[in-house]
Amino acid sequence: MGCKDASASLLQTLVLSLLCAQSLGQVFNLTLSVKEGLPARTIVGDLGAGLSRPSTGFFISESRDSYVFRDLEIDADTGIISTAVVLDRESRDKYEFVAATLTGEMIKVTIEVKDVNDHSPVFPSEQVELEISELSPPGSRFQIEGAKDQDEGEFGTQGYRITESEMSDLFHLDYRSGPENHLNLDLVLNNKLDREAQDLYTLTIEAFDGGIPARTGTLQVNIHVLDENDNPPVFNQTEYHTSVREDAPVMSAVCQVQATDYDLGDNGRLTYEINRRQSDPNEVFSINETTGVVYLNKPLDFETQAFHELIISARDNGVQPEYSSTFVGVRVLNINDNSPTISVLFLSDTGDAVVSESAAVGDYVARISVSDPDLEGERITVTLEGGDGKFTLKQTDDFLYALCVNSELDREEKDLYELKVQASDFGNPPLSSETVFLLKVSDMNDCYPVFEKDAYLISISEDAPQGSSLIQFQARDADEGANSEVRYSILKSNQDSLIDIDPESGLVATAAALDRETQMEIWFLVVAADGGEPALSSTATVTVLVEDVNDNEPVFEQQLYNVSILEQSDVGSCFLQVVATDADSPEFGTLLYSLSDGFDKQATHPLFQINPHTGELCVSQDIDRDTGQTVHDILIKAEDPGGLSAQTYVHIEIEDLNDNAPVFSPEEYTVSISSHAQPGTEIVSVIATDRDSGRFGQVTYDLLPGDMSTLFSLDKQTGMLLLTSTLTHLGTANVKLLITAQDGGGSISVRPAEVTINVLRSAQAPAVFQRSRYAFTVPEDAPPGTPVGTVQAINPTDSMESVSYRISSGDPQSLFSVHPKLGLITNLKPLDHESQSYALLVLQSYTDASPVYSTTQVNITVADVNDNAPIFPKHSDTITVSQNTRPGTVLFIAHAHDYDSGANGRVQYYLKSRENGVFVIDHNLGTVTLNESLEMDHQQGYKLEIVAKDEGEPSLSSTLTLSVNVDQTTAEDSLAFETLIYHVEIGEGYRKDARVIQARAHRTRGAHISNSGIIYSLEGEPGFPLVPFRIHPKTGWLYLSANLDYETESKYHFRVLATEASLSNTSAMATVTVLVLDINDNAPVFSRDVYYFTVLEGSSPQGLVGTVKAVDKDSGKNSQLSYLLLSDGKFFRINAKTGEIINWVALDREQYSQHSLKVMVTDQGHPRLNATAIVHILIADINDNAPQFTYLPASKELNVQVRTMRLHHNVMQLLMQSKAVLINYSYICAPNCTCFSITFSCCCLLMHQEMHLSL
Repeated sequence: MGCKDASASLLQTLVLSLLCAQSLGQVFNLTLSVKEGLPARTIVGDLGAGLSRPSTGFFISESRDSYVFRDLEIDADTGIISTAVVLDRESRDKYEFVAATLTGEMIKVTIEVKDVNDHSPVFPSEQVELEISELSPPGSRFQIEGAKDQDEGEFGTQGYRITESEMSDLFHLDYRSGPENHLNLDLVLNNKLDREAQDLYTLTIEAFDGGIPARTGTLQVNIHVLDENDNPPVFNQTEYHTSVREDAPVMSAVCQVQATDYDLGDNGRLTYEINRRQSDPNEVFSINETTGVVYLNKPLDFETQAFHELIISARDNGVQPEYSSTFVGVRVLNINDNSPTISVLFLSDTGDAVVSESAAVGDYVARISVSDPDLEGERITVTLEGGDGKFTLKQTDDFLYALCVNSELDREEKDLYELKVQASDFGNPPLSSETVFLLKVSDMNDCYPVFEKDAYLISISEDAPQGSSLIQFQARDADEGANSEVRYSILKSNQDSLIDIDPESGLVATAAALDRETQMEIWFLVVAADGGEPALSSTATVTVLVEDVNDNEPVFEQQLYNVSILEQSDVGSCFLQVVATDADSPEFGTLLYSLSDGFDKQATHPLFQINPHTGELCVSQDIDRDTGQTVHDILIKAEDPGGLSAQTYVHIEIEDLNDNAPVFSPEEYTVSISSHAQPGTEIVSVIATDRDSGRFGQVTYDLLPGDMSTLFSLDKQTGMLLLTSTLTHLGTANVKLLITAQDGGGSISVRPAEVTINVLRSAQAPAVFQRSRYAFTVPEDAPPGTPVGTVQAINPTDSMESVSYRISSGDPQSLFSVHPKLGLITNLKPLDHESQSYALLVLQSYTDASPVYSTTQVNITVADVNDNAPIFPKHSDTITVSQNTRPGTVLFIAHAHDYDSGANGRVQYYLKSRENGVFVIDHNLGTVTLNESLEMDHQQGYKLEIVAKDEGEPSLSSTLTLSVNVDQTTAEDSLAFETLIYHVEIGEGYRKDARVIQARAHRTRGAHISNSGIIYSLEGEPGFPLVPFRIHPKTGWLYLSANLDYETESKYHFRVLATEASLSNTSAMATVTVLVLDINDNAPVFSRDVYYFTVLEGSSPQGLVGTVKAVDKDSGKNSQLSYLLLSDGKFFRINAKTGEIINWVALDREQYSQHSLKVMVTDQGHPRLNATAIVHILIADINDNAPQFTYLPASKELNVQVRTMRLHHNVMQLLMQSKAVLINYSYICAPNCTCFSITFSCCCLLMHQEMHLSL
């Protein structure tokens, strides 16, 4: 074995050496072919066939275990190639190898295996299931996976056919070449299918190849026809007729309708229903939607309706259901089911069952009518029962009877009779009915009132208050109704002013205070009279003995009255009665009411007065809530003749009436807008104000429909008019719009605002911004040069000229700039959110070749960053508290202000050290409260570090050091206020003498001891202005002593001192802080009443002309200003926020040398206040006009005939016109012309012979 391997290795080495030595030898190509499937040992070819000379041996390049030697046998000596196995083209279709001769010739051998038809077409499966809708149109295709044949070329699959010839009417096959020589197969529908005729088709598809004979493969296709809702329901009858008795019970079956539908499933499942729109709207019948059985749904009544018509529809349950309808007629069969009907009509004035006891025999009491809808023309018997023979029936017609009085009546004997009327018919079986009624006998006045006694003796104490009851009488009258209704009165005498009687109840009460010393006895007569006509009466004698009591001071029923009244209440109308009582005799018990100033002096009020005797508080002047105060506090005193008095407080709130409709100011607006303005452009903001408050003062706006109102929209809340459509189709136009304003109560402005919009058309379209408004945000710490945002405008023309940008207004401080070509907005200067939180810029886009431009609004929000720490008014503060101060008392209010906004400006308060919990602080309010008693701890003082910290990221803080000194010398029984800090807010509109707040002190020991001895006073604080307040020394109520003005002073700080004489002048002190709240009481004021600006004329708009400026002394929204141009805005506009006036249409001095504008500024308060100013704009001239001759022909030539030859003849005068100040004249003469001259002052041409003059 080893020798054999060594020989093979030596042979290979020799072959390689030989090959290398003959590397430059000739190379031959040999191509052979052999059919697949031939038996082994079949000769394929000879290697030597391709050589130029015979060879005695060959070397093969393949190894012995390669596919070449596996499938082929090659004789190395002779070069004969034969098959070693049966070849299969589908496994390998080609063999390639290289052979070499001993002489160095190379042979590249390629053997191709030729295909034979040895495979049949094979489908992926033997059968397929196919579903086709019966609604599929002819030509519909259904793809079927084709058969595969492993042979190729003509032996591969060549086509398909349906074996069943009868299927050719319904289907045919369509196949076409696909990828990898595979045929795609479609089953094509020839005609429409009908599932109801046949729901399953089975056909066989045969695939065949190109062999002879051809090999085939088959596929069975089962076609299931899917049902579609293509058949409507069909009733088995077009009409149904039936009858039913009128007494048939509800839910009785009336009839059954039946319809069929040839479809399947839901398409064939039917639902029945009654068409209520066409029949049976009262739902007398119902139908079972499944079975079609018609049932009686409500009771029938032949007398109401004898025949019923039903339209019943059948609907299948397909996705798109089909319907059909049928008619059902139901005849109602009559039965005797109605008893006679009895109707009684009483003939009394009121129609009630009443007869007067004075009625005569034979008088009619009632009319009785009977009827029976079942019986026609047959009589009904009527009988009367009851009445004790006092009444009888009298027949007046076939079905009419009269109830008459049969004998005299007496109500006092019997006042009520029960009568029964019975009616019977003659039906089978007969039916009857009856009615029972009570007939009342009305009274006549024939009885007198009777008292229980003829004389009465009673007594009463003199301290009984006015209105005290003495006795209640009860006189009886046997009559009834008004005849028995007794009314009481006191017979006129000199003593009847002391007593009063209720005319209804007979209750006798004191009408004034009683005084035994003045009158010991009161005697009077009481009259009892009934209500008859004429009245009957009787009398009784009353004697009142007055008992003496001690005196008392006046007492009010309430210490505080809260009342509200409507504004514009009638002058003289009384809305409240305060009541004080005095139990003394009339000498000391008659009280007088008056208004008090709280300091024991009588006061007057501009709006109210009090009736000194009744205590009624009445309106003395017209009240207008919209211009005056909304709350009034009044002190009322009741005083008796002896000087004893009492006081009560009345708190009056003025309720608003919707007595003001919104009013536009101004009522007319005139603006101009370019026809190229884009939708979304803000045009003008209308302003309406309503002097009412609350929802009555909330104004909304509406745009009235008009010819071109659809081109605009209106912000209902702000009144801003916006453009919603392009205006280019209008050209130059004038649009008038009407806008109304409505308040929350429904009141509409009397006159609508009239907005005139002049649409200006320019020859060239401007470069248009992509948006009418932009919004950008930039942080306030952005360094100069930071990009804010980019605007972009597009030139609508085909011009390649670039668009330029500029800021026209809205940036008076020059904080921002825009790149003229890129539209990039950057900040030029450092920004500060606290001084300016936003900027509203107006940008223009333009091109150098076009004088027109477009604008856009850019809202830049300067975002806040946390760059401000909270700031206390001072770094340290000191307070002194008593060691008896109760826990829970507020000792101090820390307040730090942070100029940032949002979370950056929200301040929280903390204590660095809580001193073992002795003090606590409210994190939101900053109130420092005593948490534990100071009596147990003998510390003389505490130092608290209060930290104010904002909520920004990162957080900033500041610290206040509060020194708390403890007063340990305080006696055991001392004074202390409820709180050491009083904090109150009051509007500057409160008038003098208005109540502000009540400071109250109390004893620290002995809660049962009265605090009435405490005296209150005020002390000012150093560094703060004199306070416009005073305090009631006994009650501690704080009053305004002068009117407030927020703009002069917005904060007051002072102390309240409480002293008690019985406690060795012990005192206590509390601090009061009053914040004055702003109201809109200042109108804006322009810096000048008249403004003068100058601007050059030119072919392009000049942009910024000048700025008007106004200020408002108020704060917040009350000082936020908006500017509005009241005059025509054809040439000029105004920036609503900055007051900058912009020229936006080219100016021509020769057309208008001066413009006068009216500008209004308004604040945002309620109600809005405004001011106006006049702006004069002078148009400066530029030399933009050449001189022109007047009356010159179009040819610019004049022929003049001179008849007299005289030197210096005035031939003609040429008139020239020019708008320049100075004109110089000259002429040009043709060669060899005669001499002439020109007069420069009048432009006269002098000559002496005929000439042809060219000008």
